[in-house]
Amino acid sequence: MKSKTQFLLTVLFWGSVWGIIEASLGWVLHATHLHHGTSNILFAFGIFCMLSAAARSGKGSVAVMLTAVVAAVIKLSDLLLPGVEGGVLHPALYILLEGAMISVVSQFFSFHSRIAQRPTLSLWETRLAAPAFAVAVALTLITG
Repeated sequence: MKSKTQFLLTVLFWGSVWGIIEASLGWVLHATHLHHGTSNILFAFGIFCMLSAAARSGKGSVAVMLTAVVAAVIKLSDLLLPGVEGGVLHPALYILLEGAMISVVSQFFSFHSRIAQRPTLSLWETRLAAPAFAVAVALTLITG
């Protein structure tokens, strides 16, 4: 990773993507009363986002945990909606616990930056990080 800015944009991008999915698709899955499958689907997607951030940045457990923090903050923005207080705090805490768990596991593996292999993907991450975060917050506030 060439700079801290690039690292933070990568974490912001993957955390925003995960947060959008948690805030929107998670709400839809819980509304269908698919209780056991909901957690499995969202956890698998969270692992994908955390490990993608770690692999893209080469920072391993630091990228994993920061990605979870971004996703949890986006999930917490649901608190601004009326009537959803009960279903926001626990999922946000679970996101942080998932991040901590995968962060500990990822310390046993080495992550190498893939920017040299796919420079165009890195360029897209850089350009889309801030808009993805803004869209995540907007969609969370609109759809709940």
